[in-house]
Amino acid sequence: MRRGFTLLEVLLVIALMGVFFGVLSYSFYSSARNSYLLLESAELTKEEALLFWNLQRKLTGAKDLYLKKDALFMTTSAGDYYQGIVKCAYIYKDGWLYYYEFPYPYGDIAFYEEDKLVKLGRFGETTFRAFFSGQFFEEFRGLPQWVEFRIKDKVFSIAP
Repeated sequence: MRRGFTLLEVLLVIALMGVFFGVLSYSFYSSARNSYLLLESAELTKEEALLFWNLQRKLTGAKDLYLKKDALFMTTSAGDYYQGIVKCAYIYKDGWLYYYEFPYPYGDIAFYEEDKLVKLGRFGETTFRAFFSGQFFEEFRGLPQWVEFRIKDKVFSIAP
């Protein structure tokens, strides 16, 4: 009577264990990757919602506004860093959205100091348009009926 396993039986068990652990490791990798992608998507959605509400708050208190395709400048009573009327800007350049705030609403509304820009995030292509008297404008001065801003394929409209 023989005791033990043949070489074929040992190789078969090793192959089956390899397949089992291969499937197990792939499912673990797949669930970890999907979890990371879901977390990244949720974080981006949260940042977009915060940006929307912050922009809405500023536009509601806006006294003057100048809008270009890639920038929005305004004097508003809803500053983040200073109290009272402030001059602020949202500027999209180099793939990043920046925020600028100055405590005094004097001087050119479109002026900003490059070294005082605050990075808000990398949201993708961001554009601004103003709607006034039935038309959209990519450059506008004054208070429009609403401001449309687009982040990638999402469009947000806010009435000042």
